[in-house]
Amino acid sequence: MKRRFSVLGFRFSVKRKTESETRKIRMIGIAFLAGLLAATPSLAESPTAYVKGLMDRVLAIQNNPALAGEAHKAERARAIREIIRQSFDFERMAQISLGPAYGRVSGARREFVDTFTYLFQDSYTRMVLNYLKQETVKYNQERITDGEARVNTTLIRANETIPVDYLLRRAGQGWLLYDVMVDGVSILENYKTQFAQVIRSHSFDYLLNRMKAQRKAIQ
Repeated sequence: MKRRFSVLGFRFSVKRKTESETRKIRMIGIAFLAGLLAATPSLAESPTAYVKGLMDRVLAIQNNPALAGEAHKAERARAIREIIRQSFDFERMAQISLGPAYGRVSGARREFVDTFTYLFQDSYTRMVLNYLKQETVKYNQERITDGEARVNTTLIRANETIPVDYLLRRAGQGWLLYDVMVDGVSILENYKTQFAQVIRSHSFDYLLNRMKAQRKAIQ
């Protein structure tokens, strides 16, 4: 049986996942929201402090009385999207998500990265606005190796506790996020699997054209 699924806001038809797989993918999105936003970081700031600032920043926007309600939704969206733009290594994320195909599409690479970036920002801005309310995060430990960091946390929700690992890299005088692992599942590996399936079933051009069409529809 097939069902429709959404990747960065555009839809494809794939074999139905099990309830457990579907829940895990959904929780990737929810947990990723908890780590979406940050002020421009300082190198003196630890990766854990960076990640901790993410929740505080988005909740400040979401809970600001001056920005409350449907009338200010567009204003909240602009503020959130700008912070997302500053906080992620989209070039690296696009490369990892496309997998081996990235090396074979040099002519369309820039267009893919730009389209991926736009759709990612739009998708997670909408998810923040619609779903992120109040979360509790326990910060466990961090590891820094050769300019890369991994911050282990636990996301505590009403009826569940979820391990969430944030992956970052040094960028200039600060940090950038490039992946999140929820209960051992990487958001970028999830994209990579889905993109590869579309490319095998159709082509890279088909994938990119669907992404471009979705971008045009939401601009």
